[in-house]
Amino acid sequence: MKKSVLRNGILGAFLALGTLVQAQESNVFLDRDFWGTNPTVEVIEQKIKEGNDPAQLNGRSFDAVATAILQGASNTNVYHLLKKEGNDVNKLTHDGRTYIFWAANKGNVELMEYLIKHGAKTDILDNHGYSLLNFAAATGQKDTKVYDLCLANGAKLTDLDHHGANALLLVSQRAKDFSTINYFTAKGLDLNTKDADGNGIFNYVAKSGNTKMLDQLIAKGVDYKTLNNEGGNAMIFASIGGRGSSNDLSVFKYLEDKGIKANVTTKNGLTPLHGLAGKSKDEAVIKYFLAKGVDVNQADQNGNTPFLNASSNNDLAIITLLEPKLKDINYTNKKGESALALAVKNNTTDVVSYLLKKKADINVVDASGSNLTTYLIESYSPRSEADFKSKLALLSANGLDISKPQANGNTLYHLALDQNHFELLKLAKQYKADINAVNAEGISPLLKSAMSSQDDVVLKYLLENGADKSMTTEFEETAYDLASENELLKANNVNINFLK
Repeated sequence: MKKSVLRNGILGAFLALGTLVQAQESNVFLDRDFWGTNPTVEVIEQKIKEGNDPAQLNGRSFDAVATAILQGASNTNVYHLLKKEGNDVNKLTHDGRTYIFWAANKGNVELMEYLIKHGAKTDILDNHGYSLLNFAAATGQKDTKVYDLCLANGAKLTDLDHHGANALLLVSQRAKDFSTINYFTAKGLDLNTKDADGNGIFNYVAKSGNTKMLDQLIAKGVDYKTLNNEGGNAMIFASIGGRGSSNDLSVFKYLEDKGIKANVTTKNGLTPLHGLAGKSKDEAVIKYFLAKGVDVNQADQNGNTPFLNASSNNDLAIITLLEPKLKDINYTNKKGESALALAVKNNTTDVVSYLLKKKADINVVDASGSNLTTYLIESYSPRSEADFKSKLALLSANGLDISKPQANGNTLYHLALDQNHFELLKLAKQYKADINAVNAEGISPLLKSAMSSQDDVVLKYLLENGADKSMTTEFEETAYDLASENELLKANNVNINFLK
């Protein structure tokens, strides 16, 4: 029993990581630009004949159907794709959403009706707790026919997300006017409704910074000054901003003029600087909150501070504004991640260099025992390869030995296989990592690859560079044994006899 549970757990984890291949052409169906051309069915069929998989999920769990819907491809194309094996109408894609979620997001009522007619479930909650109705609302859908269809097929106005917000609150955060808000109040939702943390519609609208709507809400008598320790106040919501956007200083001054406190901390430790430090490039806004006494060292429930968020995602200019207020450059969050570790993984060389000059510890190890090498390898992307190489050179010059295995025994080869980039395997070879080293689970790079590969490219590369195919797991399974159970290899009819 122990053998089955452990091995299946390891296999499942590795399969979830996806596959790493060399020189494999990308699946054109996962390319948004392809669907932007609105190809004919004949072109789609030709691409399938060329080897493109119409059912494959990418690393973020989007597939051809979801991508086509989001790019506005014709319904004719979508209907054609839905007939392909592996594209059931209730297939789970990104964030646990089925195709009808994406159709609702695009306001494609005709496609929603088609999906429902063909068995699409309308009672599914996605990974964020959104029902179909609430997802459409949260994405700012303006077409009320979408909501009519949802309500006609089992959706309830009482549906709430993980924060206890209903459709009225969710739609208001992206609303440009009161049309959708009026739709839901006419259906019976109360303008003074609150989420589970006590936040009302004023706070939700504050996310968009739409002060004209905020004025109208005040005129309608909604509560806007209440400070609750659960969700904070409108300053917190305005600091979060919209998807990919931040509010400017005028919004925060507007809220202050309405008597709303700027220096506020929620019960979960959030301040306005937590959201702003992670994405706002507006130095005036950052200086405003610093002048109000907001603490850059304040930790949220996960131990993240504004400075950690800035080091992970923002420009050097913002980081240098926050750093003088810092108590400890080597403070770590609950995962043991320091500002330097987060910068190595997510930010640029200039930020990493700055932190090192401020005495950030290059030998930091997180709670799982991973050092900066893991974070560096996780940062690799073909699009930012030059920055990756410069970070590697900088860290090496400052004493990081990337050839040293992690606390769990993972070598550069193990880490490279996790990231699905062939160039990282070459890096492991360059740094003379032990190709036959086993990690704490007793898994060598070849054994790991045998579990997760979808073709023979990586397996043969490892063998060509000295991998020992006679090595076994603690259950005496060889790479051949593991490969013979790999469903991806089976599906692609890969001959694995070379592993015997």
